[in-house]
Amino acid sequence: MAFGGLGVKVRALLRPSELHENPAREPSSVSLDDMKKIEHDIIRFLLPRGRLLTEGSSSREEMLCLATAVQRTNARLVGEIGFNVGFSSHAFLTAGPETHVVSFDLGEHGGTKVGKRLVDKRYPARHTLIYGDSLKTVPEFKRNNPDLRFDLVFIDGGHEYEVAKADIVNMKALCSEKTVVVIDDLTPWHSWGEGPTQAWTEAIQEGIIVQDALYIDGKPADAIKPPGKRCWALGRYIFSDSLD
Repeated sequence: MAFGGLGVKVRALLRPSELHENPAREPSSVSLDDMKKIEHDIIRFLLPRGRLLTEGSSSREEMLCLATAVQRTNARLVGEIGFNVGFSSHAFLTAGPETHVVSFDLGEHGGTKVGKRLVDKRYPARHTLIYGDSLKTVPEFKRNNPDLRFDLVFIDGGHEYEVAKADIVNMKALCSEKTVVVIDDLTPWHSWGEGPTQAWTEAIQEGIIVQDALYIDGKPADAIKPPGKRCWALGRYIFSDSLD
């Protein structure tokens, strides 16, 4: 399937409506050890090519959560804002042999292009990387693909409040009421978590999002509060025609 106006293709791309027309696959369960191996493989691929691991990559626990979400929802099409060097993309693609991922990334990290090479080597024709500012590329992607809907989205882009809020709002147009939404960096006790936390909290208060689960360092939590290195949440977009 070609993405209009973007010059990229993904073969055998499925939309959420098609999930109900195909029997659910039975993928092998994923484990924390699997995520550890992925992490090591990425590092071993980056270092000989002169690229160091950058900050902001998903932790093993978060990767496991993402992979599990793919398997539990039978997600065929995943959209993510923030590719970095590919940790989350590997988690998604490892979890489902029929899963495709579309990533939006600024492309400013030196290891991004190298990380993309490894993803393509391991999962040929199943990953699309769109470079540029998500504030522009996500709306453009929507305009060129008006009928496309992601089964799962992962928002892990800019940490500024305005960027995080825009990413949440803009991705809604590419989702349905069944889409699982995951957001990272809900750690306001760290400077980089202030913006995403405010944006996510406001989205809940404004009726854009309903939160279903919260994790701090891989453990279920009932509130966003320290201590913790990583905190992320799972939820769904609220559409007027899907309200109870």
